[in-house]
Amino acid sequence: MKFTKLFLMLFAVVALSSCKKEEEKPADTVETTTVEKETVIVKDTVTPPPPPPSTSVKVNGSGVEVQSKNVQVEVKK
Repeated sequence: MKFTKLFLMLFAVVALSSCKKEEEKPADTVETTTVEKETVIVKDTVTPPPPPPSTSVKVNGSGVEVQSKNVQVEVKK
């Protein structure tokens, strides 16, 4: 008997809570604005500095070849 009363009371609470009229919320209005910008791209006209003089060394079956502008290289066997 107690379970029947408990079940009926629970059913009544669920029925009342589901039948409760929900308040209508006012719809939010969204305003949109458009922003236009003009973009200007400027390219640099700076040329990179020339690479510093370097030394080149080639080794092959006939010997060693060294090319350099500022350095004197002596190859000995």
